[in-house]
Amino acid sequence: MISKYAIVRDVAKSYNQCIKPDKLTVPINVPLARAQHRAYCNALMDSELKLIRIPADDRFPDCCFVEDPAIVIEGAAIISRMGAKSRRGEERAVRQLLTRHKTIRWIKPPGTIEGGDVLKIGRQIYIGLSERTNQSAINQVRTIAAKYGYQVIPVKVKGMIHLKTGSTYLGNNCVTLVKGQLDAKTFTGYRKIIIPKSESYSANCLSVNGTVLMSRGYPKTRQRIKNAGFRVVELDMSEFRKGGGSLTCLSIIL
Repeated sequence: MISKYAIVRDVAKSYNQCIKPDKLTVPINVPLARAQHRAYCNALMDSELKLIRIPADDRFPDCCFVEDPAIVIEGAAIISRMGAKSRRGEERAVRQLLTRHKTIRWIKPPGTIEGGDVLKIGRQIYIGLSERTNQSAINQVRTIAAKYGYQVIPVKVKGMIHLKTGSTYLGNNCVTLVKGQLDAKTFTGYRKIIIPKSESYSANCLSVNGTVLMSRGYPKTRQRIKNAGFRVVELDMSEFRKGGGSLTCLSIIL
């Protein structure tokens, strides 16, 4: 399936105040983050995507991670009720844009979910049961998605922010999977690229129109993805790693 558009959101001036992983306390270089975001956007355009931009909102330091506020499926956009309370409100601008393109559905309390926990492969939607996403939200997504012909499969997530921190879909029936981080049986039937724990950050890749965008500096992962038959483009993601995010977090692909 050829993707045509990518929704992206600019990096806020306040990005250094974003929610950081517990072990990462190094300050974020916001000008460098913006330069890395520009390179990311250029890579999307090089992959034949047209960009739909949402301006940053400095009230929400995490707003560049535009994937989390919405789950887009064929025919509908499900607006998240995010697990991180400080991020609630980011979804307004995303919803306003998606209203032009999709039927809008909502996650209602007590459900919480973030797009980083949602891994779509064909008509199957794997959803991480994590600190940010709960069973109530998964049940709501299952009800909504079933009307559009999708099956929802819950996945227990431990030791990671989101499901896609440890696994992403590359196309051609192939998934990345951090060694020992997720139950491999979850993805029975798929070709698995096993990511060593020493390179676990690189598991979050973004596959767009035949090209896999991945984080720079992970040679074992790069070679394994290339050996699986994919074209690879590496991007510097250092400032987004400090904020607990990576490649899929920065866009909604349509």
